[in-house]
Amino acid sequence: MGAKVETQLSEKVSHVFAISSDALFHHVDDDRLARFKGHVLLYRWLEESLAAGEKVSEDFYILKVDPEGFDIFDKSLKPKLANRNSSSYDEHSHCKRIKSSHEEIKQTNEEKKGDIETNSVSWASNTEPHSPSSLTNSPEISSTQDKDYSPPDLNKGITEIFGKLVNIYRALGDDRRSFSYYKAIAVVEKLPFKVESADQVKDLPGIGKSMQDHIQEIVTTGKLSKLEQFETDEKVKTIALFGEVWGIGPATALKLYEKGHRTLDDLKNEDSLTNAQVIGLKYFDDIKTRIPRHEAQEMELVLQKVAEDIIPGVSTQSLD
Repeated sequence: MGAKVETQLSEKVSHVFAISSDALFHHVDDDRLARFKGHVLLYRWLEESLAAGEKVSEDFYILKVDPEGFDIFDKSLKPKLANRNSSSYDEHSHCKRIKSSHEEIKQTNEEKKGDIETNSVSWASNTEPHSPSSLTNSPEISSTQDKDYSPPDLNKGITEIFGKLVNIYRALGDDRRSFSYYKAIAVVEKLPFKVESADQVKDLPGIGKSMQDHIQEIVTTGKLSKLEQFETDEKVKTIALFGEVWGIGPATALKLYEKGHRTLDDLKNEDSLTNAQVIGLKYFDDIKTRIPRHEAQEMELVLQKVAEDIIPGVSTQSLD
């Protein structure tokens, strides 16, 4: 991977990255953007590509924009509601939520800035089961809560299993399935109640019939047979392990497996590894260790100062 960063939108630019359409229109005139012939992607595509050590599919990160300032993703990726007749998710309220004001979107983006590790919003927790309607009607949800507050994941048993499947499918090169579980995690981890039945989440975006079946199995048995099958398959286990090494993508992981490698120690003697992959292997445990929030915030301040010193007046923003 290689690229040159341009500070101005011009004919030489092939890709524009943004955390949201709101941030995009803040920096780029909508008329110029309308004439732009390149790709407009969510910034997360760059993060995922760097993490994989190769360019991942752009399909899941396409950011289509509307001049009024709200995000419109690829139609094929729009969440579908399982029950259009639900009072909480009827057509009117759904459209109403999409057409939020510019100020509401800006406020949401500001709240997301402080949430680096969990990509969660602040919800008041309750141990009693809720119906999906409580997500839109609950008076306990506050948009003014402390940005640094990160609520506990009340459904960690579900999200941890789904997280493993995200990594496995990504390592196998199945971006579509990987992204499906990724979207489901983003929904489930924000729920202000503990899921005890799939019926509680059947009308939520990103939770289709297959996901509902998985969730029901997890809440009933505490495990998922699909994951257990993967974890007992030597090929899948090995490829997934190699795929966790920074710089090694699905194709490379498969080639290493076919060469007979089965452990990280085996890779230490592999001559075909690039410098980046060697570094990823050497610091495997360090890279996988999450940075504490306070350290990340301190680093953000350092980077902001450095950016200001290099380009006075530059605007910087942390990613969620």
